[in-house]
Amino acid sequence: MQCLNTLRAGAQRLSHAAPTFHLPPQYNLVTKRFKRQSPCDYILIPKDKKPCFDIRNVTIERATECHSRMIRSFLYTHYWPREPSVISLWMPINSPYLDILTDKYSHSGERLLAFERIPRTSERKLIGITIANRVYPWMIKELVEWAHCTPSKPERHRMFFCAHCLQSPNLFKKYNVDYIYDIEVLGTSADVTGQGVGTMLLKTILASARELRHPVVQVVSKSQYTSRICEKCGMKRVWAMDYTEFVDDCGQRVFFPRRPHHTVGVYVKYFDPKKGMELPCKRKPQ
Repeated sequence: MQCLNTLRAGAQRLSHAAPTFHLPPQYNLVTKRFKRQSPCDYILIPKDKKPCFDIRNVTIERATECHSRMIRSFLYTHYWPREPSVISLWMPINSPYLDILTDKYSHSGERLLAFERIPRTSERKLIGITIANRVYPWMIKELVEWAHCTPSKPERHRMFFCAHCLQSPNLFKKYNVDYIYDIEVLGTSADVTGQGVGTMLLKTILASARELRHPVVQVVSKSQYTSRICEKCGMKRVWAMDYTEFVDDCGQRVFFPRRPHHTVGVYVKYFDPKKGMELPCKRKPQ
């Protein structure tokens, strides 16, 4: 009898000390399987709190030949698939012309990379890239000749489009310059969109262009987001075109962008060569 009382008392103590487990809520797996994923399903940020991204942890570095693979991976992961109807101008991801452009951007021009340092792991993550090249007047005729010899329609439309955006503003004659410093790629990762990384990259490359004495810097803005960044950095829009105005040889409309990307604009920053660089501040004599 005493043994039974001892066992009963031990069982009661274990039942009081055991943690309580809550069953997870039941989900309808049939409807969840066919439901389109939304950012609201997995991003749970309260309205009174800001995301964990901090612009002070971002550094801008100049790329070298060692960064070519990193640039190529970033272009195929974050740049080309982001908005194929706007940025890559309606070209499939497996297009051979994208390989040519990626090799060009990975090995030539002035390339600036934005890295984010994660304090918890001290890891450096590539979150933005800017690539600029010199454009000469003879390149417009070369683009048109290549377009006539290209059998693929997306590649041909893109070449004609780039040649049209360079020829219509006629910046070579307007500013009386031999070349234009063209910023061809200005993209950030989807995780940091709208956090100021693109503005930081553009301001850095504009300062570099001024130090290198480039007279005219232009950005062909194919999306509304790029236009806002250019306006924040003090660039002036000198030419704009609605996408409905660009047609092929048969008069058919080529591009059908989604809202709000209805126009393409050319933004320019002009550095007058007659004006010298700003002198450093001198200490006043005491």
